Amino acid sequence: MSNIIYFNKDLKDVNEKVLTKAGIRGKRAIELAAMGLPIVPGFIIDSDLTMKLTQVNIKEKISSYIEQLEKETKKKFGDTKKPMMLKLVLSSELNVPFFPSIHNIGMSHETVEAFGEYTGKDFAYGEFLFLMRNIARKLYDFNDEKVNSIEAGLSKKPTIDQIKKTIELYKKEFGPDYSDDPFDQLVFIMKKAAERYCNSDIDVDNSLSIMIQVMVYGNLGENSYAGNYFTRNIVTGENEIQGDFLKNEFDFGGGKATEIKKIDKKYYDKFSQIARKVEENFKEIRNIKFTIEEGDFWLVEQREVDEKSTQAQIKTLLDLNKNKVITDEFLIKTIKPGQLNELLHPVIDPRTIKNTKTIKGGIAGSTGAAIGRVFFSTPKLLEEYKKAIMKGGDTNVILILTSSYAEDVKAIEVSQGVVTCEGGFSSHAPVVARSLGKVAMVQPEMKIKGNTFTLGGKTVKEGDYISINVPYYEDPTIYLDKVGLIEPDFKNNGLLDFLAIVEKHIGNFNVRANADQERDALVAKEFKADGIGLCRTEHMFFNEKRIMKFREMIIAETVEERQKALDLLKPMQRSDFYELFKSMSGKPVTIRLLDAPLHEFLPRSESSMNEFVKYMQTRKKNIKSSDIDARCEELAEMNPMLGHRGCRVAVTYPEIYEMQCRAIFEAACMLKKEGIDVVPEIMIPIVMSEQEIKFIRNGKKIEGKVVKGLRDIKEEVLEEYGMDDIEYSIGTMIELPAASLSAGSIAEYAEFFSFGTNDLTQTTYGLSRDDSNSFFPDYSLYDLMKNNPFKVLGEPVKELIGIAAIRGRLTRPDIKMGLCGEHGANPDNIAFCIETGLNYVSCSPYSIPLAKLGIAQYNINKA
Repeated sequence: MSNIIYFNKDLKDVNEKVLTKAGIRGKRAIELAAMGLPIVPGFIIDSDLTMKLTQVNIKEKISSYIEQLEKETKKKFGDTKKPMMLKLVLSSELNVPFFPSIHNIGMSHETVEAFGEYTGKDFAYGEFLFLMRNIARKLYDFNDEKVNSIEAGLSKKPTIDQIKKTIELYKKEFGPDYSDDPFDQLVFIMKKAAERYCNSDIDVDNSLSIMIQVMVYGNLGENSYAGNYFTRNIVTGENEIQGDFLKNEFDFGGGKATEIKKIDKKYYDKFSQIARKVEENFKEIRNIKFTIEEGDFWLVEQREVDEKSTQAQIKTLLDLNKNKVITDEFLIKTIKPGQLNELLHPVIDPRTIKNTKTIKGGIAGSTGAAIGRVFFSTPKLLEEYKKAIMKGGDTNVILILTSSYAEDVKAIEVSQGVVTCEGGFSSHAPVVARSLGKVAMVQPEMKIKGNTFTLGGKTVKEGDYISINVPYYEDPTIYLDKVGLIEPDFKNNGLLDFLAIVEKHIGNFNVRANADQERDALVAKEFKADGIGLCRTEHMFFNEKRIMKFREMIIAETVEERQKALDLLKPMQRSDFYELFKSMSGKPVTIRLLDAPLHEFLPRSESSMNEFVKYMQTRKKNIKSSDIDARCEELAEMNPMLGHRGCRVAVTYPEIYEMQCRAIFEAACMLKKEGIDVVPEIMIPIVMSEQEIKFIRNGKKIEGKVVKGLRDIKEEVLEEYGMDDIEYSIGTMIELPAASLSAGSIAEYAEFFSFGTNDLTQTTYGLSRDDSNSFFPDYSLYDLMKNNPFKVLGEPVKELIGIAAIRGRLTRPDIKMGLCGEHGANPDNIAFCIETGLNYVSCSPYSIPLAKLGIAQYNINKA
């Protein structure tokens, strides 16, 4: 009849409507059966009949199915020689780890003796007791106190007599409804289960069904086994089955498991063959439970594998794609962009975290996992790092700070990760960490006091080990000890093969990299970046050998002193640009001229100030530390992010941008002479109006003062190098509402726009990216802001970008436009960027695969 579905390996042509009424566990059984695999046979009472089960003569309806089960298993239900036992499994559309089930139905004082001839009397009576206990707990809702009272007569290792007496006590509790007759017992359990669980928490939308399946046992002799396996390795994705088995044992509670590869070859080969068939059917890794009963081979069930790694999932899909089982489109749509972080960064080895104190919570800054000794200042971390190198010690260190500044970049660069108390996703430490491929998180609950921090009631001292795990899809975790890591291997983890397929579906819209150093550019190139969309030149000065010279330039009080310092810095800048251009041969490289507020580069700690004073006294013997302190104070600003930064510095000190542009043109000329294509794009930051970019581009002569424009600098360099011309373009970063609204006028002087959405978000909303996390949780609590605007572009910011794009294009139809920053790596923003007419997004090198996948998914969905 239509309300009862019988399943075995011969099941054919399953109606989709039938599956919708079988629940998740029922579907899993039917799926194996429909593949022609040796599933343990059974039948399913669909959800419609289950709802009415208490009013139906179900014994009459199922008797023919019981006869069929007896034929297939060569056992008889209620037989006193070779009894067949059944199990009941409740199945609904609610995906839970374990569905309620009742095992060993058909057990009676007669059948238990016969069953014991095969398994041993102790095991048989133990299973009989298990049946009684499950009826009590799952069908009658007996609590622990009542169960313990009934079983009070059982010793630690109960005798058969004790079990018999306890079974009688249970029967007494169940009353006259319970029967030793196998059919009556089955009907009683089925009806009681329907009565108890219909309309319960596990019954989603009246989807509850009842599955009856034969019990098979792996402890019936030396040719019997029980176990389960994954269709491939769930960590590495290696195409070999992975699992365990027991010989002559019922389940894993009965003995020590053995690796599946050590089972008899005939069984191993069969398992492998089934694994390939199952993967091709479900298009994913599955877990399969099996029993071999006296040589008879049975599959008990199969399930999805939530615990698989992204690497295993991608390698499975790549194999299926290679074998033409799935299309490129299916492969690309199946993987969520955030999952790729697992392949890009180290991950915690789950086998090493047992008994380790963990504290979950905080804000993800830069994904990955890191292990190291903690240090609470840049000077101390660098000192310990150098000591470890010299002594061959452990160089894994983690920086712990309240908040980070420019002078901390060199410590972040050598550390494995950084944890701050203040800030958020777009604050200084996470931004720097993402650009360097380091791990970063913000933990507002962490309290730093001197050289210790306290978190979750635990105190960590300087030099202690911690491990941090910052996944993309859940809250970060700090482990208060050293745990194991699994390091990424792009060549073998499937990422590059996956990206090669993604690349076919990118189209005209592409991804560039935020890269400040050659090593960043090389990573970006490996991920097929379409050039560099942001080179932050201020990051180039954090190097130990440069920072002192740069600080000397900042505190210079005359043009001559400043020019002297700039002359020392120019060869370094030229070398940087040379390496970047060369590594990105033929691809555009957007160089943002100095943007950060100058005072950010000045010493903040006493030790770094002392070092700077010593350096300056080697440059100017008469200078006093008080003079340097006074000059630093003079340069300090109340609100530096809206102060003397970006193009405003170029107006005050035009020689700084002149040095940078000269270095750009010289590097380009050198490479052009070597026959290497160079496409420099010079970007002017924090522009408010067209007047600023016009001033920097064209220069100015006023009252006897001459400021060279970029054109003049280029011409001088071409003459020096004996060259006719060099291709380059000038553009600006749109990061202020004023710039967005003035985009039409700005485009007269800018050949490209790059939307700097971190600052544009700050200035549009009046939010500080470093401080907003102190009140964001309350805004989320009261639904005042749907998303963090530093991760997902807010509507006002989108509107400003849209206005700027339209006005810019009206003035200059061929203007290039990109979005620069981690907003560009978020797939939630990709659709907007494409539909607004932007040409690219630019993000940190390790975010490029995420952005590319987001673009490919958008294109496939739109096709």
